[in-house]
Amino acid sequence: MVNPFKPQFVAGAFFLASTAMAQAGAIAANPKPVTLSSGMGDILVSGQVSGLAYVQSNASHALPGDATTNLDLANALITVQKNTGFLQFYVQAGLYSFPTVGQPYEKASSQNSLFGPVPVAYAKLQLNDALSIEAGKLPTLVGAELAFTPQNINIERGLLWWQEPITSRGVQLNYASGPLSVSLSWNDGYYSNVLNSFSGLVSYAIDGANTIAVDASVTPDSRASLGHQIYDIMYTYNSGKWTFGPYVQYERYARSSGSEWGLGALASYQLSSEWSLNGRAEYEAADHGMALSYGPNSKAWSLTLTPSWQRGIVFARAELSYVGLAHQTAGFGPGLGQANQVRALLETGIVF
Repeated sequence: MVNPFKPQFVAGAFFLASTAMAQAGAIAANPKPVTLSSGMGDILVSGQVSGLAYVQSNASHALPGDATTNLDLANALITVQKNTGFLQFYVQAGLYSFPTVGQPYEKASSQNSLFGPVPVAYAKLQLNDALSIEAGKLPTLVGAELAFTPQNINIERGLLWWQEPITSRGVQLNYASGPLSVSLSWNDGYYSNVLNSFSGLVSYAIDGANTIAVDASVTPDSRASLGHQIYDIMYTYNSGKWTFGPYVQYERYARSSGSEWGLGALASYQLSSEWSLNGRAEYEAADHGMALSYGPNSKAWSLTLTPSWQRGIVFARAELSYVGLAHQTAGFGPGLGQANQVRALLETGIVF
């Protein structure tokens, strides 16, 4: 069963092609975090605080915070990390929310219950320039969008993001040399607390502007967990003011023989040093078997547009999104009978 929370976070850890699209056009981190000297080397302290307001049509009121209009503390996170030397670590703690197109909004104070106040925490051994090992609460290797709102080009994450694995507990081996990067992980998949999932990501930089990547997460069917597979093929173009990232996703469930597939495309254009215009388009379709969001044989599509502004550590952005459904057995509104939803959002905050 796919977990209803799906964060990804690799900042300060191991950047691969799958994260490039999420970083381009996203809110830039503070380039001068607080630096503390220690006997082990410098320890960096940084964070983000942002508030969120939205108005939406066809609210389901299914989760705490999902209403026609609402205000919320979207993020209040602090990060402590050591990213040099043989022994490194990364710890992130605080409040966070995961606004996602096509899904009820859940306020940060309620959504923290799954991962707790420390959503990401791991130790890392940097064996040499190319090879490292990580262990702890690790970010997933799957997908093109990241966990927390300032990290992505859009405020909301997309339809395909919702289907992907989440932060997992396990171990991960990383290799990077020249244009090739590879990560392999043995973990508990959708935060099941059962170490029986394998995931991997391979990325190759064709040249300075073009990168292609493939990822996978496979969980065998067992008494402890429902068998599940998900795969992505991703391409990223990044040159000048433009970044463009289309990708294809396929997902399959063992017991029901059900599957879903989807297409997504992310784009960002840097209008000036302070302004960017960002967008996303998606389509996904389920077959007759088990379907996560909207029922067997359902189809969904979404469009998202996000103008963004940042000056120094302060940022603000607005967003308009639309989700449409066809052949759904569950949709939007209090009775889940509506076939579309429109949201307008505003997020503002600081990075430090």
